[in-house]
Amino acid sequence: MKDLKLAGLKAGRCAIEVKGVTIGGEEIILMGGPCAVESSLQMSQIAETVKKAGGKILRGGVFKPRTSPYSFQGLGLEGLSYLVQAAKEQNLLCVTEVIDAPSLDLVADKVDILQIGARNMQNFELLKLAGKIKKPIILKRGLSATIEEWLLAAEYILAAGNPQVILCERGIRTFEPSTRNTLDLSAVGVAKALSHLPVIIDPSHAAGRRDLISSLSKAAIAAGADGLIIETHPNPAEAVSDGPQSLTPEQFLQLAEELGVVARSVKRVFNCVGKGDTLETLRTRIDRVDQSIIELLAERMQIVRKIGDQKRLDRVKDPAREKEVMLRLVQLATEQQLSPELVKRIYPLIFEFGVQSQVKKKLTQDKEEHAHASIQ
Repeated sequence: MKDLKLAGLKAGRCAIEVKGVTIGGEEIILMGGPCAVESSLQMSQIAETVKKAGGKILRGGVFKPRTSPYSFQGLGLEGLSYLVQAAKEQNLLCVTEVIDAPSLDLVADKVDILQIGARNMQNFELLKLAGKIKKPIILKRGLSATIEEWLLAAEYILAAGNPQVILCERGIRTFEPSTRNTLDLSAVGVAKALSHLPVIIDPSHAAGRRDLISSLSKAAIAAGADGLIIETHPNPAEAVSDGPQSLTPEQFLQLAEELGVVARSVKRVFNCVGKGDTLETLRTRIDRVDQSIIELLAERMQIVRKIGDQKRLDRVKDPAREKEVMLRLVQLATEQQLSPELVKRIYPLIFEFGVQSQVKKKLTQDKEEHAHASIQ
């Protein structure tokens, strides 16, 4: 794409840092909050939930571009003050959508990140104005926009002088009626192949139904997304906007608990380390970690047995290899702030059980071969 002079792929990927939060780095960034800001109490409650879940950014709409002119249009400046205050109480960053030049002027100095929604992705005058603001911009993909059109919209912002653009895939309109939109997970890979900009996913607007949010969020991380922006509400049944796609606080926290495993599987990081963890929730997290350890040990032993098939019986034990592995793991433990002494105690046992397993299998194979030969 020849016109992606600034948004196109470069030698290094772009990581956008905002007050200590890095979007596009190793850590998966979780953003959460209601579709629309409704009250001070609502925002205080949900900000506490986002913080507990390990989220870094509070979202909330104060200017709402709606399909129907009779739908709730947002609280405007009143809602903005609720959003900013709630974020401040929990030491979170905040993001809200701008819909035109006046709303941009009103919020630019008050929030940490600005969002340009799907309906405004090709509002070129708004894109140019956003390019003059020195704050990060979340640019949502249009309802029926191609990836090229999406990236060229980002180019408008960059060309106007603002390099801090975060691409957001939020689902595209297709013929499928069972979901609000169709989440295009392939867009993450394609956008990253064509551009250096970070990419986040909005599973809430993609699905339009809360029962799919968890699966889509995990799939997004596995696909390479740098973050998630998810709608959550203290009482979705009473939400003035998008209640069916909003998670309850309990569902939001449960999802956050499960994201770390997926993140680690693709060599990323997500830490659900909120305040107020109970003994029960901490023990549940330990149980999950213990299960993962056992599953990984079982997988290691399976690999060890296969390695044993390729060794002679007198070469099963390999002290040089054991020493090499131990040195590497001790260094890794130190980097992860884990006691090297723990590694030194555990791994000799693992090595020994592996050797015993290989020897036992070799002896069994030799016995079977001798028995077979004597029969012949």
